[in-house]
Amino acid sequence: MDLDKTAEKNVNQKSAPSPRITDRPYPDCPYLLLDVRGRDEYDQCHVIGAYSFPIATLSRTMNPYTKEVLEYKNTSGKIIIVYDDDERIASQAATTMCERGFENLFMLSGGLKVIAQKFPEGLTTGSLPAHCLQSTPPVPGRSTQRLPSYPAENKWRFSAEDLNNIQIYLEEMLIPTDTNSRLSRMSRGSSQVKSSSARSRQTPSVAGSESSRSQSSRPWK
Repeated sequence: MDLDKTAEKNVNQKSAPSPRITDRPYPDCPYLLLDVRGRDEYDQCHVIGAYSFPIATLSRTMNPYTKEVLEYKNTSGKIIIVYDDDERIASQAATTMCERGFENLFMLSGGLKVIAQKFPEGLTTGSLPAHCLQSTPPVPGRSTQRLPSYPAENKWRFSAEDLNNIQIYLEEMLIPTDTNSRLSRMSRGSSQVKSSSARSRQTPSVAGSESSRSQSSRPWK
């Protein structure tokens, strides 16, 4: 009887699925990504590797920070990045945290709306919010048919397919498809730099005052 029980226990242990490597965060990751939207929104879609940290958490009088946030706060070689759909919530969270002594805090510019435009595949898990997809430009050669909605996975690392998709979209953004358009963009960029330089020489005091006001109102990076 004891032998039968031991054999059954060994079989059960062998059949138990082992956790995938993508189910665990990267060890000693240099950044901590915080999704400051509500938990329901996080469960529907979020950036791979992000932790749920609703902005309401900052209103707690006791223990407003998770152990991960405390581990990364002002730690050398580490940064904290907050994001939401369109910066409205993230900017409030970032300002509050900076006022409370966070010096290594950054905000993801544009939030999920920009990710939906630039990287519709590869950076996120789950279905991107519909209001983030409204301004997504059609990509030549890709189907515009809307896919069914599906929840986010418990996914902490990028797979090979994710990295390949990110590489494809990076190439589409960085590599021009037409030489003439590239030259025209370079020409426009050069003229803009020259005009900007001329304006800055003419009004240095105005530029300095505008910069100081911008920095004082936005303590985060």
